[in-house]
Amino acid sequence: MAKLGKSLRTPLGRVRYLGSARLGTDEHWLQRATAVALIPLTIAFVWLTLTLLHKDYNGVRAELSQPLAAIVLLLFVLVGVYHMYIGMRSIILDYAQGRARELALAANAFFAAALGLACAYAALRIGFV
Repeated sequence: MAKLGKSLRTPLGRVRYLGSARLGTDEHWLQRATAVALIPLTIAFVWLTLTLLHKDYNGVRAELSQPLAAIVLLLFVLVGVYHMYIGMRSIILDYAQGRARELALAANAFFAAALGLACAYAALRIGFV
């Protein structure tokens, strides 16, 4: 059977089933893995938040200083921020071009790192003080 058109893939790319950038599949799976991890973490976070609704300030601090609550809070925030980072990176790579792409990627990385660090600091400060 003869080929009707030329393929744009290299022979090695056809064998490995990778695109030209070789990163799309890895990011796709990381995005899906973090989404699946966020399902139980979101349920646990909502449950934790609902238990804190009727407590005063000292009660909330006492509850969040428990190891399980602090771990759930930290995991929820860090996995959520990483999920956000990957998703925004994918959108930027798809739609931005040239210098705007570089600036948007840098801003995305800075924002995700700053948000993750600020939330982790807040959770650890509540948990250890």
